[in-house]
Order: sequence, then C-alpha cells, then structure tokens
Amino acid sequence: MTNVRANSGGLLMKNKISFSWDLHWSCNYRCPYCWWHGKWDEFGKRSVYPGLEKLISVWKRIYDIYGECHLEIAGGEPSIYPQFSEFILEVLNYHTVSIMTNLSGDLDKIINSKEEKVKTRFKMGCTFHPMFGKIEEFLEKAKRIRQNGMAIGVLYLSYPPQIADIPKYKQLFKDNDIYFSVSTFWGEYNGKQYPDSYTDEEKKIIGIAIGERRDEKFQTEPLITKGKLCNAGHTYALIHPDGEVLPCGGASWKGEQVIIGNIFDPDFKLWDQPRLCPSEHCPCNEWAFLMVDKK
Repeated sequence: MTNVRANSGGLLMKNKISFSWDLHWSCNYRCPYCWWHGKWDEFGKRSVYPGLEKLISVWKRIYDIYGECHLEIAGGEPSIYPQFSEFILEVLNYHTVSIMTNLSGDLDKIINSKEEKVKTRFKMGCTFHPMFGKIEEFLEKAKRIRQNGMAIGVLYLSYPPQIADIPKYKQLFKDNDIYFSVSTFWGEYNGKQYPDSYTDEEKKIIGIAIGERRDEKFQTEPLITKGKLCNAGHTYALIHPDGEVLPCGGASWKGEQVIIGNIFDPDFKLWDQPRLCPSEHCPCNEWAFLMVDKK
C-alpha cells in the first residue's frame, strides 16, 4: 500500500456509490513511507479472513441495497489475501472493481481470464516500489496485463529520495504504452513534513507526471477541508480490514475517528445525507469527488 490512496477506478466509479477497502493489513514489502510502517504487527491483528462465501454475501447485500457500486481494493497487499483472485472474479458480477497492487502476488487467474467482465469492469492500479521490486520484472508483468486487454495504470510515490527518477520512469512506461502517474508523500522525512516541504524544483519534477483524482491533481500544498460539506460517508466510505467503516481516509488522519458502522453488520447502511468535514486536510484527495462545494 502506498502512502496515499489513488483513484484507480476512473470512469468505472463515475456516478456510483463507491467504497475503498483495505482488504487486510498484511504486506510482503516494508516501504518506509507506508502509512503502516513499523506498525504491521499491531495493525495486522485487525485483519479478518471470513472466507469467500461470507465476503461475497456482504457485497451481494450491498448490491441489493444500492445497486451496482464501485469497489476500490487496497491493503496491505491485496494479492496475497487468501482466494483473492476467486473473490475478484465473483464480485465483478455485482460491482465494478479496481485494485491497488505491487504486482508481487499471484494474479494469474485474473490476468489470464478470458471473461469479458475482467476487461470491461476491472482495472489494476499497479504501485511500483523501487526499494523492493525490480523494474524489469514489474514492467514485464505490467506489459502482460496490458497485452491481455485489461485496464492498467502505474502509480509511483513522490517520496523525496525517489523524486529524481520520475522522468526516467515516466518515459519508460510511456514507451510501453502504459499510463504512469505520481502521488504526493504525506509524512516526515529527514525531520521535514511533506507535502509542505517539497522544494520548487521537486514540485517541478513531480508536476510532469502528477496524478489526479476526478480531475483534481494530488496536493503538493495541503488543502484545508475542515468544516466543508462533504459526501464522505453518504456516497462513499472507507472499510478497514475488520469491517469497520469510516466516511473516508481523512476520517482517521492524525487520529480523528468517525465510525459509520461495520460492513459485516447485516443492518449496515451509509449516512442518508452529506455532513461537514471534521478533518483539517484530505491527504487521499477524496475531496475531489466528495466535497459538495469545492470553492
């Protein structure tokens, strides 16, 4: 899981109720910029594995209430979740799906699938982490996904030591007809807080490939969102691995906790109207498609 959530759904999620789901807090990488760096053992205790049948029943119930939704799945690393590919191929019967993955797990059942729903209702947001993944292996797998007709985009984090390589990677993926974008780093590096501490030169480099969420670029200067009317919790929600549902990623930013309920609760529902944002910032850029008035 990268430091910031990114909309890997694009048009798949347009005008739908959508959910971002941290499937489990388990990962085979240990990136220093991850939200959960140094806390994997602690946070991993909240991961639950109820089995394929239970998970499908949960999302069938959501379908019965709200119709077709869009489901963004992250982690940890979702591809190492038990029966992950089987779950994806089944849940696509009810909802459109995008995933954020470092491509290290076994995704062959999905990649090799000939089913039309995988090509039309599914997208892979692939996060490249040069500290752990080899670019040659990552690129070859990304090319195979692209060649098999699946929607794919590559996401790279503008962590200060990684910024200088952005132009190189941008060109490499462009040469292979694969969309490449970068997201901004939220956190501390060498005693400085980011994204506030990006230099003008760093912002310039980031700007050549900066990603966006619903036509709004990732923030290199933090936006104030507190007190603004927002659809978080009403048309969108974030799900933790134990089923706990929050209105958005910013709802837990720096300790603010606003809990809607639990996705495994048979009576779970989203809020029936927008509410005022309680968070100072929106590091996951969800404001771009949730805020009622962006001014």
